[in-house]
Amino acid sequence: MKSVKYVLLDLGGVLYGVDYGLTLQGLGLSTEALPALLQDPTLAAYEKGEISTEAFLQGWKSRFPHLTERDLIDAWNAMLLGPLPEAEKVLQILASSYSLALLSNTNDLHLTIVEPHIALWRKYFVEVFFSNRISRRKPEPEAYLYVLDKLGWQPQNTLFIDDNSLNVRAAQALGCLGYCIARNQPELILRQLELSD
Repeated sequence: MKSVKYVLLDLGGVLYGVDYGLTLQGLGLSTEALPALLQDPTLAAYEKGEISTEAFLQGWKSRFPHLTERDLIDAWNAMLLGPLPEAEKVLQILASSYSLALLSNTNDLHLTIVEPHIALWRKYFVEVFFSNRISRRKPEPEAYLYVLDKLGWQPQNTLFIDDNSLNVRAAQALGCLGYCIARNQPELILRQLELSD
C-alpha cells in the first residue's frame, strides 16, 4: 500500500481484546442479537456522549428488567478482555513508518477500565478520538470527516482499520483505504502493510 501515509485504527477488537459473546451472555441474548444491540438507540446516544451513564443504565433497565444495575454494568463490561499481547509491538512497527491515530466507538463505563490500560500507548498516536468525547460515532460519515479534518489527513492517503466491515465500508465511501481485520489479531495489520518479518 504505497499511497498510505496515515493509519487510523479502531481500538476494540483491533488492539484491545473484546468478546461480545460475554456481554450477550450476561444480558441473556443470543449471538444473532449483536448487530441490533450495537445499533440500539440508547447505546448510540451513550456512545456519542448525549446521555449520562445513569440515563444509559436506566434505558437498558427498562429493556432488561430482570437485571439489576450492577448486573447491567457487569454484563456491559464483560466484553473487555484487555490489551492484546501483540498490540504494542504492532504499534511500535507502525509508528516507525506512519502517522497513527485512534478512532473508537466507546463510552464512560468502558473508558474507566480501558483508558488506564492503554495509557502507555498514547506515545504512538498523533491523537486519540473517542466517540463519546467528539459526539460522533462510526459508521456516521461525520466521525471520519471530523478526524480527517482535525488531523489534516487526506482520505486517499489514510488507511482505516476496524474489525467491523460496516465501519470500514463507511470510511471507504469517503475515499479512505480500508482494511477489515479479523477480531483480536493485530499482527494481521503488519501483513497487510507488508511490514511483518
